[in-house]
Amino acid sequence: MQVKLPAVLGVDARSRVGRVRQIAVPSITIDCRAVKYTLDKAVGHLLQDTSGANLLYLFPSHPKTIPLPNDAPVLVAKDVSVDVDELDLTGGTWVTHPAKEAEPPRAATVATAARKSWRRSFQFAEEDPGNAVVGLRKPQTGALHAIHAHWSTSGESATVVMPTGTGKTETMLAVLTSASCERVLVVVPTDALRSQIADKFETLGVLKVPGNAVLAEQALRPVVGTLTSKPKTIEEVDSVFFSCNVVVTTSHLVGLCEADIQDRMAALCTHLFIDEAHHAEAPTWKTFRERFGGKLVLQFTATPFREDGQAVDGKLIYVYPLRKAQQEGYFRPIRFHAVREFNATIGDRKIAMAALDELDADTTHKHIVMARVSDTHRAAVILALYQSFARYQAVAIHSGMSPQEQQAAKRHLFDGSARVVVCVDMLGEGFDLPELKIAAFHDIRKSLAVTLQLAGRFTRARPDLGDPVFIANIALVDVRDELRKLYSQDPDWNVLLPELSTAAIEAEQTSQEFFQGFGVFLDEVPLNDLRPAASMVVYTTNCANWTPRFFKRGMRGLTSRDKVFHTLNEVQNTLVVLTATDQGVRWSDVESIRETVWDLFVAVWDRERALLYLHGSGLNGEYKEIAKALCGQDVQLVVAPEVFRSFHGIKRLILNNVGLNEHLGRQVRYTGRMGSDVESRIGQAARRGAKRAVLAGGGFEHGAMVSIGAAKRGRVWSNLRLRVDTFATWARAVGAKIADDTIDPDTVLAGTLKPQPVGSVPAITAVAIDWPKEVLERPETGCRFSGPGIAEEPSTNVDIEVLAREPADPLLIRVFSDRWESVLRLDLLPVDDSFDFRFVHVRGIILNISLGTKDEPLAEFFTDNPPIVWFADGSSLEGCEFTQLPTDALQPYDADRLQALDWSGVDIRAESQGEARRTGTIQHNIIGRLQRNAAYAVIFDDDGSNEAADVVAITVDRSKPTVPRIEVEFYHLKYAGGEPGRRLEDLYVVCGQAQRSTSWLANHGRRTDLFTHLLSRNDQRVQRGAPTRFERGTEELLLQIREMSRRSDVKIKVYVVQPGLSKTQASHGQLMLLAVTERFLSDTYEIPFSVMCSP
Repeated sequence: MQVKLPAVLGVDARSRVGRVRQIAVPSITIDCRAVKYTLDKAVGHLLQDTSGANLLYLFPSHPKTIPLPNDAPVLVAKDVSVDVDELDLTGGTWVTHPAKEAEPPRAATVATAARKSWRRSFQFAEEDPGNAVVGLRKPQTGALHAIHAHWSTSGESATVVMPTGTGKTETMLAVLTSASCERVLVVVPTDALRSQIADKFETLGVLKVPGNAVLAEQALRPVVGTLTSKPKTIEEVDSVFFSCNVVVTTSHLVGLCEADIQDRMAALCTHLFIDEAHHAEAPTWKTFRERFGGKLVLQFTATPFREDGQAVDGKLIYVYPLRKAQQEGYFRPIRFHAVREFNATIGDRKIAMAALDELDADTTHKHIVMARVSDTHRAAVILALYQSFARYQAVAIHSGMSPQEQQAAKRHLFDGSARVVVCVDMLGEGFDLPELKIAAFHDIRKSLAVTLQLAGRFTRARPDLGDPVFIANIALVDVRDELRKLYSQDPDWNVLLPELSTAAIEAEQTSQEFFQGFGVFLDEVPLNDLRPAASMVVYTTNCANWTPRFFKRGMRGLTSRDKVFHTLNEVQNTLVVLTATDQGVRWSDVESIRETVWDLFVAVWDRERALLYLHGSGLNGEYKEIAKALCGQDVQLVVAPEVFRSFHGIKRLILNNVGLNEHLGRQVRYTGRMGSDVESRIGQAARRGAKRAVLAGGGFEHGAMVSIGAAKRGRVWSNLRLRVDTFATWARAVGAKIADDTIDPDTVLAGTLKPQPVGSVPAITAVAIDWPKEVLERPETGCRFSGPGIAEEPSTNVDIEVLAREPADPLLIRVFSDRWESVLRLDLLPVDDSFDFRFVHVRGIILNISLGTKDEPLAEFFTDNPPIVWFADGSSLEGCEFTQLPTDALQPYDADRLQALDWSGVDIRAESQGEARRTGTIQHNIIGRLQRNAAYAVIFDDDGSNEAADVVAITVDRSKPTVPRIEVEFYHLKYAGGEPGRRLEDLYVVCGQAQRSTSWLANHGRRTDLFTHLLSRNDQRVQRGAPTRFERGTEELLLQIREMSRRSDVKIKVYVVQPGLSKTQASHGQLMLLAVTERFLSDTYEIPFSVMCSP
């Protein structure tokens, strides 16, 4: 019979706030037999070894007889049966034992003795399983050396990154003993982890395994306190801390303590260890940690990123890569089981069935499914789903359950009767159940930190268990960008999980390299947490080297009460200054009423262009004296007109802030206007003799939306908040324009667009309408339409168009799906000396739109967020604001560029091939032409309401394997109104569709949403039994391309296909409409444009 005996405690004290323990003899397992034994009236058992030697007397209660047997220890344990092969007596109590002293020593005395025993008892010995050497793992040895090296030169807070399962806790034990730490406070995030970590410190883990090569046998185990309740007095703190080498508690508990209690804890500890440091910081916990200034602080985590996305502070002194952990065999390989289902309810069912199938296939019969959901409501739904299959017992564990219910569920898991557990927080750190091998993601956790933590938990190797499996629905994944690869089509998790961790940590290290170039700064103000606005003044300089250490010479008015902190990156020529000045308040002259005002200054010297960029958080002032102090007396402020070079290269610029200085004799009057129609409101009269003072607006640059502003006295800004490193990058990019003498500042604004309010819809043909940006900024699944008698519809299936109208008619907008429509009218209304607008429902379904959780009538939504109507001449109408394109030098589309195709055998009046793939149609012909080109990976028929295009063709350029490029071609088709010729009407709709293609590049998320749009539309068609939309390629391939798009460049090309247009007969009007379309596509997102027509 195998019997596990309890540890013998040298110290065992309990109080209101927790317990204090020290193990004199650890728990061991003995091989023995049990014989019945009677002592007076006490009946028990005598445990003997195979030779008959007495090992232990076991009684169900304390024997009354005195004296007790003295030839073997006496143990009391209730409800014990000896008729078993394995017997666990760890819940028993020693009555007598050779190591149990009659008068227990004071805990503080034992703690002192333990610390002394560690001196010269520690060896940096690595494990060597081949030679049966018990020692430290490679990551533990590396981390330990890094910690001691760091402490030899710095007292700065340090962070150690070790993937879960590589031995973070044992590393803490090694630090404790190798550094002979006097008193360590260990802070963990959860109650479960507190118990687990305390138990590990009590035993010293592998360091006290018999025969280990690390810690000498005579080294004692530490006295460990476990703080479970908040101390209320200093005396309660002292009673625990003075007795211990180590105190373990939770961040929540210490964060709730009063300030004097926290101060006492910090005063009594020499070291602070923080485990699982990726948890988001509560303000109370952060305040507590700051009390350990001057103490040695170590943070241990699987990732240097917190759950809230912020970087864990503290210097990264050691990072053990996840890939290395896998190569070294600390992790078992992970298999990914992908589910693809766009219907969320069906997706849950498929995930559950896949998880249960994995249990069926488990040959160990020990694996357990962890089904993760987002909240307690979902937990109830998913638990019921698993129970409905009646294949394996399922339980739930989450914070909405009582402690008794949670414990009961855990018992079912640990005894093997339950094989499925539904949880919300992945059971929390400290829930140690190696049998968790199947992770079913019904709702994806969006934090990289938690994903890495989870992966480590499931991948820990154990000989009697199989490999872990992760199951997720990759069709509806909505997680942060750096997690996209994890839930891709068919990823090799054994490669991708390490890549994910490495890429994220390397990005943080790159950022740290910039910031580590700076000198000492305020501990309370991390440099990488400063967010200066993108605003600066620019000076020309003539110095060979700048003198940043003289900056104080330029800061006039500082007093002895003011504080100035600064740091310098000499490599990047970047200076950061933080000032705290003591000032009187504006609302009182009483001298005693004062306030501290904090200001941030950032200076970047651009040696290459001889420019100095100065940012001040006050966002005003020229900082001339600071500029002189930094770069010499001959610095010159960059002023108008050169400062307006910063607008160079911005296309379709719309000014929303214009200030002019008008000279009236000797007087100068400033005229300022704000709003999207500022140009039209200032008028020609004000411009005569006026000079530009302030200009600000937005447009497109390098295929992306940007904002820019400049003032005549050298200030340039953008609507951005940046880190110091990205501010320096932005400043140098602007400086490159200002220093470019080939840019004429007087002509740089020649193409500015000028919106103006109108009281009637222009008598121009409307060719397109686009959703408001409030709709385009959301994924299609996040925008839904509903109304009386219709099912809720995602915007994937909903389209918008302008109805044809006579010049005098009102403008009508049609919002529609394949099953319903709603028509709204735009009313333009006179208001004082300007105009306003509203949208009114005219006919059809009265629609509501939902963005998130709020439903709103569509007419009201459009009144607050008007869609943009585009006209044939390139002008646009947004609400009542009409914007015309400059008429300068827009040339007709070159007729020689028209691609004339042979339409033999095609009915050019038949556009769509339909679900039957009807031959002889324009669409079928174009698809056939594309299929002759093997370069296309996907050819897709997207014809229908809210199509991206009638035909979508996709190629993947893998010439750069690390960053493949995705090229998407949109083919917008239109049937001919008759024989090929000069009809302008044949081009209106198709050119409008071409212009709407830009919406897929409105932001990075929209580019990926394009592929989700295609996948979803194919899924809807196939589910109703119709043929697939794929003409080439598969759903699996498109899923791969979608995931690729999250980290790859996506380029779009637009083709207009209109056989009703004749290359030889094309009219001036047709070519001008094509030119307007091309210019729009080129000016905004630099989209190439081509036209296919008839000869």
